[in-house]
Amino acid sequence: MTVLRPIREDELTAFTDQLSRAFQGRPASPEWLERTRRQRELDRTLAAFEDGALVATAAAISFELTVPGALTPMAGVTAISVLPTHRRRGLLRTLMRRQLDDIHERGEALAGLWASEAQIYGRFGYGLATYSASVTIASHRSAFAFPFEDPGSVVLAAAEQARAAAPGAWEMLRRAQPGMLELTDVYWDLRFQESEATRDRLGELRCAIHELGGSCDGFAIFRQRMDWNRDKSSLLVEQLVAGSPAAYAALWRFCLDVDLVGWVEASDRPPVEPLPHLLADARAALPTVSDGTWLRLVDVPRALAARRYSAGGELVLAVRDEFCSWNQGVYELAGGPQGAECRPSSRPPDLELSAAELGAVYLGGNTFRTLAGAGRVSEVSEGALDRADAMFHWPVVPWNPTHF
Repeated sequence: MTVLRPIREDELTAFTDQLSRAFQGRPASPEWLERTRRQRELDRTLAAFEDGALVATAAAISFELTVPGALTPMAGVTAISVLPTHRRRGLLRTLMRRQLDDIHERGEALAGLWASEAQIYGRFGYGLATYSASVTIASHRSAFAFPFEDPGSVVLAAAEQARAAAPGAWEMLRRAQPGMLELTDVYWDLRFQESEATRDRLGELRCAIHELGGSCDGFAIFRQRMDWNRDKSSLLVEQLVAGSPAAYAALWRFCLDVDLVGWVEASDRPPVEPLPHLLADARAALPTVSDGTWLRLVDVPRALAARRYSAGGELVLAVRDEFCSWNQGVYELAGGPQGAECRPSSRPPDLELSAAELGAVYLGGNTFRTLAGAGRVSEVSEGALDRADAMFHWPVVPWNPTHF
Protein backbone atom coordinates (compact mmCIF):
# COMPACT_ATOMS: atom_id res chain seq x y z
CA MET A 1 0.00 0.00 0.00
CA THR A 2 1.29 3.43 -0.98
CA VAL A 3 0.92 6.31 1.49
CA LEU A 4 1.34 9.88 0.23
CA ARG A 5 1.96 12.68 2.74
CA PRO A 6 4.26 15.59 3.70
CA ILE A 7 7.45 14.55 5.45
CA ARG A 8 8.31 15.19 9.08
CA GLU A 9 11.43 16.97 10.30
CA ASP A 10 13.07 13.65 11.21
CA GLU A 11 12.52 12.38 7.64
CA LEU A 12 14.30 15.28 5.93
CA THR A 13 17.64 13.45 5.73
CA ALA A 14 16.09 10.44 3.98
CA PHE A 15 14.16 12.78 1.65
CA THR A 16 17.33 14.72 0.72
CA ASP A 17 19.43 11.56 0.39
CA GLN A 18 17.01 10.18 -2.18
CA LEU A 19 17.19 13.38 -4.22
CA SER A 20 20.98 13.39 -4.07
CA ARG A 21 21.17 9.76 -5.20
CA ALA A 22 18.74 10.48 -8.04
CA PHE A 23 20.59 13.53 -9.39
CA GLN A 24 24.20 13.01 -8.23
CA GLY A 25 24.47 9.26 -7.64
CA ARG A 26 25.55 9.59 -4.00
CA PRO A 27 24.10 10.43 -0.57
CA ALA A 28 23.60 14.07 0.32
CA SER A 29 26.63 15.90 1.68
CA PRO A 30 26.39 17.58 5.10
CA GLU A 31 26.42 20.91 3.25
CA TRP A 32 23.44 19.96 1.08
CA LEU A 33 21.55 18.61 4.09
CA GLU A 34 22.04 21.89 5.95
CA ARG A 35 21.02 23.99 2.95
CA THR A 36 17.92 21.85 2.45
CA ARG A 37 17.03 22.06 6.13
CA ARG A 38 17.04 25.86 5.95
CA GLN A 39 15.13 26.16 2.67
CA ARG A 40 12.58 23.36 2.61
CA GLU A 41 8.94 24.15 3.47
CA LEU A 42 7.92 20.90 5.15
CA ASP A 43 4.21 21.48 4.66
CA ARG A 44 4.85 21.75 0.90
CA THR A 45 6.75 18.46 0.63
CA LEU A 46 5.25 15.18 -0.56
CA ALA A 47 6.66 11.71 -0.19
CA ALA A 48 5.34 8.31 -1.22
CA PHE A 49 5.96 5.52 1.28
CA GLU A 50 5.62 1.79 0.71
CA ASP A 51 5.74 -0.36 3.83
CA GLY A 52 7.23 2.62 5.64
CA ALA A 53 10.05 3.12 3.10
CA LEU A 54 10.34 6.36 1.15
CA VAL A 55 10.14 5.65 -2.61
CA ALA A 56 9.21 8.95 -4.30
CA THR A 57 9.46 12.67 -3.52
CA ALA A 58 8.14 16.07 -4.55
CA ALA A 59 8.09 19.57 -3.07
CA ALA A 60 7.06 23.13 -3.80
CA ILE A 61 8.55 26.51 -2.88
CA SER A 62 6.48 29.66 -2.36
CA PHE A 63 7.61 32.36 -4.80
CA GLU A 64 6.46 35.70 -6.14
CA LEU A 65 6.83 35.71 -9.93
CA THR A 66 7.17 38.75 -12.16
CA VAL A 67 4.65 38.47 -15.01
CA PRO A 68 4.06 41.08 -17.73
CA GLY A 69 3.16 44.27 -15.88
CA ALA A 70 2.51 42.66 -12.49
CA LEU A 71 3.68 40.40 -9.64
CA THR A 72 1.83 37.24 -8.63
CA PRO A 73 2.36 34.14 -6.44
CA MET A 74 3.81 30.99 -8.02
CA ALA A 75 4.46 27.51 -6.67
CA GLY A 76 8.01 26.49 -7.58
CA VAL A 77 7.85 22.73 -8.19
CA THR A 78 11.05 20.91 -7.23
CA ALA A 79 12.56 17.79 -5.64
CA ILE A 80 10.81 15.33 -7.99
CA SER A 81 12.25 11.82 -7.78
CA VAL A 82 11.17 8.18 -7.97
CA LEU A 83 13.35 5.25 -6.93
CA PRO A 84 14.65 3.27 -9.93
CA THR A 85 12.95 0.18 -8.48
CA HIS A 86 9.57 1.94 -8.56
CA ARG A 87 9.50 3.51 -12.02
CA ARG A 88 6.54 3.05 -14.34
CA ARG A 89 4.09 2.36 -11.52
CA GLY A 90 2.23 5.69 -11.78
CA LEU A 91 4.01 7.28 -8.80
CA LEU A 92 5.04 10.43 -10.70
CA ARG A 93 1.50 10.94 -11.94
CA THR A 94 0.19 10.43 -8.40
CA LEU A 95 2.63 13.03 -7.04
CA MET A 96 1.72 15.53 -9.78
CA ARG A 97 -1.98 14.97 -9.19
CA ARG A 98 -1.76 15.57 -5.44
CA GLN A 99 0.62 18.50 -5.79
CA LEU A 100 -1.49 20.41 -8.33
CA ASP A 101 -4.59 19.78 -6.21
CA ASP A 102 -2.75 21.26 -3.21
CA ILE A 103 -1.53 24.27 -5.23
CA HIS A 104 -5.07 24.90 -6.47
CA GLU A 105 -6.47 24.70 -2.93
CA ARG A 106 -3.87 27.25 -1.78
CA GLY A 107 -5.16 29.70 -4.38
CA GLU A 108 -1.93 29.89 -6.41
CA ALA A 109 -2.80 30.37 -10.06
CA LEU A 110 0.63 29.39 -11.41
CA ALA A 111 3.18 26.62 -10.96
CA GLY A 112 6.65 26.57 -12.49
CA LEU A 113 9.61 24.21 -12.67
CA TRP A 114 12.97 23.43 -14.26
CA ALA A 115 12.70 20.12 -16.11
CA SER A 116 15.43 17.49 -15.78
CA GLU A 117 14.07 15.95 -19.00
CA ALA A 118 12.12 17.99 -21.53
CA GLN A 119 9.60 15.28 -22.38
CA ILE A 120 8.27 14.70 -18.86
CA TYR A 121 6.04 17.58 -17.80
CA GLY A 122 4.05 18.55 -20.88
CA ARG A 123 1.60 15.77 -20.14
CA PHE A 124 0.85 17.44 -16.81
CA GLY A 125 0.04 20.78 -18.47
CA TYR A 126 3.41 22.55 -18.18
CA GLY A 127 4.54 24.61 -21.18
CA LEU A 128 8.02 25.84 -22.06
CA ALA A 129 7.77 29.51 -21.04
CA THR A 130 11.32 30.87 -20.83
CA TYR A 131 14.64 30.08 -22.44
CA SER A 132 18.11 30.01 -20.89
CA ALA A 133 21.33 30.75 -22.75
CA SER A 134 25.01 30.05 -22.25
CA VAL A 135 27.89 31.87 -23.87
CA THR A 136 31.66 31.39 -24.11
CA ILE A 137 33.80 34.38 -25.12
CA ALA A 138 37.49 34.29 -26.02
CA SER A 139 39.19 37.13 -24.16
CA HIS A 140 41.15 38.19 -27.25
CA ARG A 141 37.83 38.75 -29.10
CA SER A 142 36.16 40.77 -26.33
CA ALA A 143 36.88 44.37 -27.36
CA PHE A 144 33.87 46.71 -27.26
CA ALA A 145 32.63 48.22 -30.49
CA PHE A 146 32.83 51.74 -29.05
CA PRO A 147 34.66 53.53 -26.21
CA PHE A 148 32.94 53.08 -22.85
CA GLU A 149 33.26 55.38 -19.87
CA ASP A 150 31.73 54.11 -16.66
CA PRO A 151 29.88 56.82 -14.69
CA GLY A 152 30.24 54.61 -11.62
CA SER A 153 32.83 52.07 -10.51
CA VAL A 154 33.26 48.31 -10.21
CA VAL A 155 34.75 47.09 -6.94
CA LEU A 156 35.60 43.63 -5.66
CA ALA A 157 33.46 42.83 -2.65
CA ALA A 158 33.80 40.46 0.26
CA ALA A 159 30.94 38.01 0.67
CA GLU A 160 29.39 40.05 3.49
CA GLN A 161 29.44 43.24 1.43
CA ALA A 162 28.00 41.49 -1.63
CA ARG A 163 25.31 39.83 0.52
CA ALA A 164 24.20 43.27 1.71
CA ALA A 165 24.29 44.90 -1.74
CA ALA A 166 23.01 42.25 -4.15
CA PRO A 167 19.30 42.03 -3.15
CA GLY A 168 18.72 45.72 -3.91
CA ALA A 169 20.21 45.41 -7.39
CA TRP A 170 18.21 42.22 -7.96
CA GLU A 171 14.98 44.01 -7.10
CA MET A 172 15.80 46.87 -9.48
CA LEU A 173 15.81 44.36 -12.34
CA ARG A 174 13.34 41.68 -11.33
CA ARG A 175 10.27 43.90 -10.87
CA ALA A 176 10.37 44.75 -14.59
CA GLN A 177 11.70 41.39 -15.82
CA PRO A 178 9.03 38.75 -16.52
CA GLY A 179 10.11 35.34 -15.30
CA MET A 180 12.27 36.51 -12.40
CA LEU A 181 11.52 35.58 -8.79
CA GLU A 182 11.54 37.37 -5.47
CA LEU A 183 14.27 35.74 -3.37
CA THR A 184 14.19 35.25 0.41
CA ASP A 185 16.78 36.25 2.98
CA VAL A 186 17.58 32.55 3.41
CA TYR A 187 18.35 32.27 -0.29
CA TRP A 188 20.71 35.26 -0.18
CA ASP A 189 22.41 34.00 2.99
CA LEU A 190 23.12 30.65 1.36
CA ARG A 191 24.11 32.20 -1.97
CA PHE A 192 27.19 33.75 -0.41
CA GLN A 193 28.07 30.84 1.86
CA GLU A 194 29.92 27.77 0.64
CA SER A 195 31.90 24.90 2.04
CA GLU A 196 35.57 24.15 1.55
CA ALA A 197 34.57 21.15 -0.58
CA THR A 198 32.63 23.42 -2.94
CA ARG A 199 35.56 25.82 -3.25
CA ASP A 200 37.93 22.94 -3.98
CA ARG A 201 35.61 21.57 -6.65
CA LEU A 202 34.50 24.78 -8.38
CA GLY A 203 36.96 27.48 -7.36
CA GLU A 204 36.54 30.33 -4.90
CA LEU A 205 33.31 32.32 -5.12
CA ARG A 206 34.15 35.95 -5.93
CA CYS A 207 31.95 39.01 -6.24
CA ALA A 208 32.11 42.35 -8.01
CA ILE A 209 29.55 45.10 -7.48
CA HIS A 210 28.84 48.19 -9.52
CA GLU A 211 28.37 51.35 -7.49
CA LEU A 212 26.82 54.60 -8.66
CA GLY A 213 26.00 57.50 -6.39
CA GLY A 214 26.85 55.49 -3.31
CA SER A 215 24.54 52.55 -4.02
CA CYS A 216 24.84 49.20 -5.80
CA ASP A 217 22.99 48.92 -9.12
CA GLY A 218 24.51 45.64 -10.31
CA PHE A 219 26.70 42.71 -9.36
CA ALA A 220 28.59 39.77 -10.82
CA ILE A 221 29.25 36.47 -9.06
CA PHE A 222 32.09 34.50 -10.64
CA ARG A 223 34.80 31.89 -10.19
CA GLN A 224 38.21 31.45 -11.81
CA ARG A 225 39.73 28.23 -13.05
CA MET A 226 43.40 29.10 -13.32
CA ASP A 227 46.06 27.45 -15.44
CA TRP A 228 49.53 28.70 -16.33
CA ASN A 229 48.51 28.03 -19.92
CA ARG A 230 46.23 31.01 -20.43
CA ASP A 231 44.28 29.23 -23.17
CA LYS A 232 43.11 26.74 -20.53
CA SER A 233 42.24 29.37 -17.91
CA SER A 234 38.66 30.54 -17.65
CA LEU A 235 36.37 32.83 -15.67
CA LEU A 236 32.94 31.39 -14.92
CA VAL A 237 30.17 33.98 -14.55
CA GLU A 238 27.48 32.42 -12.36
CA GLN A 239 25.32 35.54 -12.22
CA LEU A 240 25.52 38.99 -13.71
CA VAL A 241 22.63 41.26 -12.81
CA ALA A 242 22.42 44.95 -13.68
CA GLY A 243 19.77 47.58 -13.09
CA SER A 244 21.04 49.96 -15.78
CA PRO A 245 22.81 49.79 -19.18
CA ALA A 246 25.92 51.40 -17.66
CA ALA A 247 26.14 48.83 -14.88
CA TYR A 248 25.59 46.03 -17.41
CA ALA A 249 28.41 47.22 -19.69
CA ALA A 250 30.78 47.94 -16.80
CA LEU A 251 30.32 44.51 -15.20
CA TRP A 252 30.84 42.70 -18.49
CA ARG A 253 33.92 44.81 -19.20
CA PHE A 254 35.29 43.84 -15.79
CA CYS A 255 34.67 40.12 -16.36
CA LEU A 256 36.20 40.22 -19.84
CA ASP A 257 39.33 42.06 -18.65
CA VAL A 258 40.43 39.86 -15.74
CA ASP A 259 44.12 39.07 -16.20
CA LEU A 260 45.42 35.63 -17.19
CA VAL A 261 42.01 34.47 -18.39
CA GLY A 262 41.65 32.99 -21.86
CA TRP A 263 37.90 32.38 -21.81
CA VAL A 264 34.85 33.83 -20.11
CA GLU A 265 31.94 31.43 -19.72
CA ALA A 266 28.46 32.40 -18.56
CA SER A 267 25.36 30.29 -18.03
CA ASP A 268 21.70 30.96 -17.23
CA ARG A 269 21.76 34.09 -19.38
CA PRO A 270 18.75 35.62 -21.15
CA PRO A 271 18.16 34.21 -24.64
CA VAL A 272 18.36 37.75 -26.02
CA GLU A 273 20.66 40.28 -24.36
CA PRO A 274 22.78 43.30 -25.37
CA LEU A 275 26.19 41.63 -25.03
CA PRO A 276 26.79 40.74 -28.72
CA HIS A 277 25.94 44.35 -29.65
CA LEU A 278 28.50 45.68 -27.17
CA LEU A 279 31.32 43.78 -28.84
CA ALA A 280 33.19 44.73 -31.97
CA ASP A 281 33.01 41.04 -32.92
CA ALA A 282 29.37 40.12 -32.34
CA ARG A 283 30.05 36.48 -33.26
CA ALA A 284 32.28 36.17 -30.21
CA ALA A 285 29.22 36.16 -27.92
CA LEU A 286 26.55 34.26 -29.84
CA PRO A 287 24.57 32.20 -27.30
CA THR A 288 23.61 28.55 -27.10
CA VAL A 289 19.98 28.40 -26.04
CA SER A 290 18.17 25.71 -24.03
CA ASP A 291 14.88 25.46 -22.17
CA GLY A 292 14.40 27.43 -18.97
CA THR A 293 11.28 27.61 -16.82
CA TRP A 294 8.23 25.49 -17.63
CA LEU A 295 4.99 27.15 -16.52
CA ARG A 296 1.57 25.73 -15.68
CA LEU A 297 -1.68 27.69 -15.34
CA VAL A 298 -3.30 26.06 -12.31
CA ASP A 299 -6.27 28.45 -12.40
CA VAL A 300 -6.76 29.69 -15.97
CA PRO A 301 -9.05 32.70 -15.41
CA ARG A 302 -7.11 33.97 -12.38
CA ALA A 303 -3.78 33.59 -14.13
CA LEU A 304 -4.92 35.36 -17.29
CA ALA A 305 -6.39 38.20 -15.22
CA ALA A 306 -3.16 38.57 -13.20
CA ARG A 307 -0.97 39.94 -16.02
CA ARG A 308 -1.17 43.02 -18.24
CA TYR A 309 -1.41 43.04 -22.03
CA SER A 310 0.47 45.21 -24.52
CA ALA A 311 -2.56 45.81 -26.74
CA GLY A 312 -6.14 46.13 -25.61
CA GLY A 313 -8.53 43.54 -26.95
CA GLU A 314 -10.75 40.54 -26.37
CA LEU A 315 -10.19 36.85 -26.99
CA VAL A 316 -12.36 33.80 -26.45
CA LEU A 317 -10.21 30.77 -25.65
CA ALA A 318 -11.33 27.13 -25.62
CA VAL A 319 -8.94 25.44 -23.18
CA ARG A 320 -8.32 21.69 -22.99
CA ASP A 321 -7.03 20.45 -19.64
CA GLU A 322 -7.59 16.78 -18.90
CA PHE A 323 -5.21 16.75 -15.93
CA CYS A 324 -6.74 19.73 -14.09
CA SER A 325 -10.35 19.31 -15.19
CA TRP A 326 -11.50 22.45 -13.35
CA ASN A 327 -9.74 24.48 -16.06
CA GLN A 328 -11.39 22.82 -19.04
CA GLY A 329 -13.83 25.16 -20.76
CA VAL A 330 -14.26 28.35 -22.74
CA TYR A 331 -13.02 31.67 -21.35
CA GLU A 332 -13.52 35.26 -22.42
CA LEU A 333 -10.45 37.42 -21.85
CA ALA A 334 -10.61 41.20 -22.00
CA GLY A 335 -7.25 42.84 -21.32
CA GLY A 336 -4.97 45.76 -21.95
CA PRO A 337 -2.11 47.76 -20.43
CA GLN A 338 -4.16 48.74 -17.36
CA GLY A 339 -5.47 45.32 -16.38
CA ALA A 340 -7.55 42.34 -17.41
CA GLU A 341 -10.65 40.29 -16.68
CA CYS A 342 -11.24 36.66 -17.56
CA ARG A 343 -14.41 34.65 -17.04
CA PRO A 344 -16.20 31.56 -18.37
CA SER A 345 -18.05 32.20 -21.61
CA SER A 346 -20.66 30.64 -23.88
CA ARG A 347 -19.38 32.52 -26.93
CA PRO A 348 -17.81 30.68 -29.87
CA PRO A 349 -14.01 30.42 -29.37
CA ASP A 350 -11.44 32.39 -31.31
CA LEU A 351 -8.64 29.94 -30.49
CA GLU A 352 -8.45 26.36 -29.27
CA LEU A 353 -5.45 25.18 -27.26
CA SER A 354 -4.37 23.20 -24.22
CA ALA A 355 -3.21 24.43 -20.82
CA ALA A 356 0.41 23.64 -21.80
CA GLU A 357 0.23 26.05 -24.73
CA LEU A 358 -1.19 28.75 -22.46
CA GLY A 359 1.79 28.20 -20.16
CA ALA A 360 4.16 28.57 -23.10
CA VAL A 361 2.74 31.95 -24.24
CA TYR A 362 1.84 33.35 -20.82
CA LEU A 363 5.04 35.34 -20.17
CA GLY A 364 5.48 36.42 -23.78
CA GLY A 365 8.36 34.07 -24.55
CA ASN A 366 6.54 32.33 -27.41
CA THR A 367 3.90 33.40 -29.90
CA PHE A 368 0.54 31.85 -30.64
CA ARG A 369 1.47 31.82 -34.33
CA THR A 370 4.63 29.77 -33.64
CA LEU A 371 2.60 27.21 -31.70
CA ALA A 372 -0.06 27.20 -34.41
CA GLY A 373 2.72 26.39 -36.89
CA ALA A 374 3.49 23.32 -34.76
CA GLY A 375 -0.20 22.33 -34.81
CA ARG A 376 -0.61 23.08 -31.11
CA VAL A 377 -3.00 26.05 -31.40
CA SER A 378 -6.04 26.14 -33.70
CA GLU A 379 -7.33 29.44 -35.07
CA VAL A 380 -11.13 29.28 -35.22
CA SER A 381 -11.94 32.90 -36.08
CA GLU A 382 -9.91 34.68 -38.74
CA GLY A 383 -7.35 37.14 -37.37
CA ALA A 384 -7.41 35.67 -33.85
CA LEU A 385 -3.73 34.63 -33.95
CA ASP A 386 -2.60 38.16 -34.78
CA ARG A 387 -4.88 39.63 -32.11
CA ALA A 388 -3.64 37.17 -29.49
CA ASP A 389 0.00 37.83 -30.32
CA ALA A 390 -0.53 41.60 -30.17
CA MET A 391 -2.10 41.25 -26.72
CA PHE A 392 0.33 38.73 -25.18
CA HIS A 393 3.51 40.30 -26.60
CA TRP A 394 5.68 42.03 -24.00
CA PRO A 395 8.69 44.23 -24.80
CA VAL A 396 10.92 42.49 -22.22
CA VAL A 397 11.82 38.91 -23.15
CA PRO A 398 11.09 36.62 -20.17
CA TRP A 399 14.06 35.23 -18.26
CA ASN A 400 14.58 33.33 -15.04
CA PRO A 401 18.19 32.91 -13.84
CA THR A 402 17.19 31.18 -10.58
CA HIS A 403 17.17 27.38 -10.37
CA PHE A 404 15.05 25.85 -7.64
